[in-house]
Amino acid sequence: MLDAKILGERIKELRKQRGLTQSAFADDMSVSFQAVSNWERGIAPPDLDNLIRIADYFNLLIDDLVRHSPTPLVLAVDAGGTKTELAVTDLDGHVLGTALKKGSNPNDIGREKALELICEAIHEMLIQFPSVRAIFCGVAGITSGDNRRYMLSALKKKYPSIEIDVENDAANLFPFSDRADMALISGTGSVAFIKRDDSLLRIGGWGYLFDSAGSAYDIGRDAIAASLYLEDAKKQPSVMAKMLRKRLGTPDIWSAVSDLYAGGKPYIASLADTVFEAYAENDPDAVSIIEKSARHLGELLELGVNTYKAKPCAVASGGIFEHHSKIMLERIKEYTDTEVILCDLPPIYGACRIARGLLEKDCHTDFYSNFKNSYRREVN
Repeated sequence: MLDAKILGERIKELRKQRGLTQSAFADDMSVSFQAVSNWERGIAPPDLDNLIRIADYFNLLIDDLVRHSPTPLVLAVDAGGTKTELAVTDLDGHVLGTALKKGSNPNDIGREKALELICEAIHEMLIQFPSVRAIFCGVAGITSGDNRRYMLSALKKKYPSIEIDVENDAANLFPFSDRADMALISGTGSVAFIKRDDSLLRIGGWGYLFDSAGSAYDIGRDAIAASLYLEDAKKQPSVMAKMLRKRLGTPDIWSAVSDLYAGGKPYIASLADTVFEAYAENDPDAVSIIEKSARHLGELLELGVNTYKAKPCAVASGGIFEHHSKIMLERIKEYTDTEVILCDLPPIYGACRIARGLLEKDCHTDFYSNFKNSYRREVN
């Protein structure tokens, strides 16, 4: 039997998540303000025709509209230069849904485009999980300029009934260790952060125009540059250059330059894997490129310890550490004594923990194990 009060709360919840007033929602439904008020108070539930229209308006099945879900959920976003991952969990850490989207670093695609992409992804998740009560977004590049203020303000305005916070994606790493107050990221870009109370201090991470090492983009760019030099000098292609030609599907590197510019940072960053393959073959150029990036990352950690008095312990994440941790850690140790802890789950776990903390500070003791056992990455 349909519970009018529960249905009313459901409609009210969905309306507020859209940031709509009762009057605005009534206009969209072509009914009176009083009708919406009666629906939400459970005094006079909508008839079947209006139920169908309401479900269609919120992109739901009628069964999903009338079903009661009293358990609050949290939504987390881990937005980097290459990909944006989302996950919804209950308060105990059970993962109920995930999604994977394009990268949304505002420094790469512009803050308006980044906000649009993140909002679209959040909207899709809220359609599936309207009981979300808290959202945390860890976004690469968000600390540049007033990007954080811009995105946080826009999200709070769009979802006024949901607890929301936005921070740099490095924040997603700190829940992995109580001992570390530094985070080191080597993905499409590279950067280090130090946790100080409720704020993050950045070291490096100046963006691809000013950074020169430490990231997948830097590695891919340097490999292309070294291979192009060999072609200009009419020298025999190195092992790395031959691998890159095969990867790019071109007879020479120069033939791929237009495609590389068109592909941008993510495409160039994807070539880092090929450089590591050449490194395994002891290609001199590849060895020099990997050493350069490892030295830069080690120097970031040394700055954190010596200049900012951070603990000599850092949590590391990003595509380079995810796929090439053994090589990179061995080389980084040549430049710093700082202990580097690798994440055993993707950073979205840390983002979920932070989202959970927006509702209640004390997290369920089994949150980690529940997340680990239920996490499945789905690509949309």
